[in-house]
Amino acid sequence: MWTVGDAMTPRLTVLILAYNALDKVMRCHQALKATTDPAHTRVLIQDDASPLYNGPLLFGEDVCQRNSPNLGFAASANAAARRATTEFIMLLNQDTYTEQRGWDRQIVSLFDEHPECGIVGPTLLFPDGRVQSVGGEYDGASQPVHVALGFSNPDWEPIATPRAVEWITGAAFVVRASMWRALGGFDEGYHAYFEDVDLAVRAQLAGWQVWHEPRVRMVHEVGSTGGSPYFQSSAKRFKEKWVDTGIVQPDTRFIREHFWA
Repeated sequence: MWTVGDAMTPRLTVLILAYNALDKVMRCHQALKATTDPAHTRVLIQDDASPLYNGPLLFGEDVCQRNSPNLGFAASANAAARRATTEFIMLLNQDTYTEQRGWDRQIVSLFDEHPECGIVGPTLLFPDGRVQSVGGEYDGASQPVHVALGFSNPDWEPIATPRAVEWITGAAFVVRASMWRALGGFDEGYHAYFEDVDLAVRAQLAGWQVWHEPRVRMVHEVGSTGGSPYFQSSAKRFKEKWVDTGIVQPDTRFIREHFWA
């Protein structure tokens, strides 16, 4: 395990997945640089052919790579991950930020404590402090839903202890690089949405666990890229792959969403 003073290469690469909203990208990048240890963590940017700016010209080619053409979230994440040479990879939405120093070592330590862990996600909060994501489960129709969505207290005991969950949102998604490569990264057939849940299913089928790390907290504003027209086609793809085949089963009898129910 990495400790202060060790002369080692970084263990974690954080990849900001960028598209337009330059102010959000810059805030995310600056927050990461202020809260991580460069001896432990690299911070890179993947510009998905933003029409409003050219990322490499602004951040430098050593930091930012630009896709051509626009690839969509899943393929852009895969392209970004190919740049990482570290033991762990984090995919991070551009409208996510934190002021918590040392969070990078905290999240990697969970992987060290649990060798069976392949995916970890932090607590994500809305800007007003309400809970946005602490890991997910499947509702009565096997639709992926967030646990404790909108709760006012992120310190509520059931979600305040590290635990295994069904899936983690791709907004702040940390993976063991060896597992990611063995599974082939995100399924690009999704283009956007459900690729994070899909990878969690494939990871668990391969013997890995998915964990929530509540000791790391980040704010996620949601939707700065403008959304995606691919939601319904991605929902259909997930349902056909995992629900219709009986691989994904409900965790509760209550139906909470209407993706296909």
